[in-house]
Amino acid sequence: TSMASAQAVGEKTMAEFGRIDGLVNNAALYGALRGGKFDAIDESQWDAAMAVNVKGIWHCCKAVAGSMRAAGKGSIVNIASLAATYGMPYALHYTTSKAAVIGLTRGLARELGRDNIRVNSVAPSAVVTEGTREFFGAKYDKALETIKQGQSIQRNLNPEDLVGTVGWLLSDASAFVTGQTISVDGGT
Repeated sequence: TSMASAQAVGEKTMAEFGRIDGLVNNAALYGALRGGKFDAIDESQWDAAMAVNVKGIWHCCKAVAGSMRAAGKGSIVNIASLAATYGMPYALHYTTSKAAVIGLTRGLARELGRDNIRVNSVAPSAVVTEGTREFFGAKYDKALETIKQGQSIQRNLNPEDLVGTVGWLLSDASAFVTGQTISVDGGT
């Protein structure tokens, strides 16, 4: 949520490596959020989700854009969520923040495309992580089973399942792909 912190990471990366080729915006507030009916979500929870999940990405993009412009290219990959396109109930703050990530991705792709900087997002289904366990709490096993049953590929998503898509988006193999949101969701 801090522009100064994001800028410091960008500056440290430039000092150590001399350039920034890619950025993956993967930090998100998820596990610590308390779900519930939309009109029962605490305003501080709403604000926290927006501050980390949207404003944090904005800060990180701002922190690297100048270096990428100077290099004449770059790739930014924002981690969105299937929640944004599916419309996950009882987590409107999270769902809305991830929908904002998709909008930010598309708008920024148009803005930075002239500088040969690509901006895309990946929208995974629920990834088997501690954050997902924390978010679903006692309903974790049932939630993962329900998610799995709604997919063409009948297993849950692990962090390793995202590596290929993210790596491709960062690589020159996707040099003409920008403004896209790729679902990694087992065919939901």
